[in-house]
Amino acid sequence: MSLPPANPRAALDAARVVFATPEVATAPALWRSAQELLQMVLGRPELTGQALVSEVRRLGLITLSDAHALVALSDWSDRSSGAATTEAERLIVREAWMALDHAVPSAPPPSFAPPAASPYAPPAAPDYAPPAAPQYAPPAASASPTPRSYSPPPAPDAAPAHMDVDPPATSSHRRRLYLGLGALLLVAVCVAGGVWWYVRGRAERALNDGVAAYQRGAREVARAAFVQAAQSDPGDARPLVYLGRIAREEGDLARARRFLTNAVRLAPQSSIAARELASLMLADGQPEIARRFYVRAIQLDPADRTAQGFLGCALVRLQRVDEARRWLERAGPGDWQQCNPPMLPPGAPMAPPGYPPVPPP
Repeated sequence: MSLPPANPRAALDAARVVFATPEVATAPALWRSAQELLQMVLGRPELTGQALVSEVRRLGLITLSDAHALVALSDWSDRSSGAATTEAERLIVREAWMALDHAVPSAPPPSFAPPAASPYAPPAAPDYAPPAAPQYAPPAASASPTPRSYSPPPAPDAAPAHMDVDPPATSSHRRRLYLGLGALLLVAVCVAGGVWWYVRGRAERALNDGVAAYQRGAREVARAAFVQAAQSDPGDARPLVYLGRIAREEGDLARARRFLTNAVRLAPQSSIAARELASLMLADGQPEIARRFYVRAIQLDPADRTAQGFLGCALVRLQRVDEARRWLERAGPGDWQQCNPPMLPPGAPMAPPGYPPVPPP
């Protein structure tokens, strides 16, 4: 009768014989050999199956992969009673063997007991004191030593005495700088304002000169003044209104259209510009367009009697007699009264309306 191995290493050697022939050893025999080895490693023969593997894993004797390999061997022994016939079964055997090899330490820990104390104590060391250090006094210093003159070398970053070093900027320097910039900005604003005032003033003076010349009948002088005003201030629509009126009165309707269209574009809220463009359309034989701009002029300035009267003329051209009569009556006396239908004999052609020489201010 063979005795069981005395230690886990001997049990591992015995299991090696079984695991070396997986084609002959059955799955239950392989698991039984592995289980006996693990029980001997733990010293707990009551544990079996997965509980045994879990305890070995908990103690850190095997890795998680080793535990999976041993569980796979246990499951295979439950399913089969034969030997390993497939590559997968042989792989289970190999991995289980490596797990068992990891579970058994390479050498048992040595048993060690400290030696008993000797009944004989060594003789006490004789009292010994080291010799005292010799007393030494440094030589006395001279009563009046001659001091040595010493000047430290200059710092590497220090500038030589003959070089000029700019003082650091202070708050007063920054204040003067800011004041200078502010003064420069103020001068620039004043210059720009002066230029604008000069240009604007020149345009206004030219416009006033043109109006005065137009009122006294000097058309060429007025035209030149209005052109100068338009060039000095291209954003002012008033010179264009007068230039358009002069061109209309001279019969140059194409040029008048250009001037007045630009005037309405620059000043869409100007009732005078809208009224002058309406008068141009009426003179050009387009009463419907004239009516629209007269209505727009009245909407911008409901007190514009000139726009009201010539709106009646445009309505007469459109054969809207009742509306025309109401607007002519509302406008009162003026050049537009020649458009009043009762004043026309039956079948007589309608004369073109007259226009006031100067638009109201």
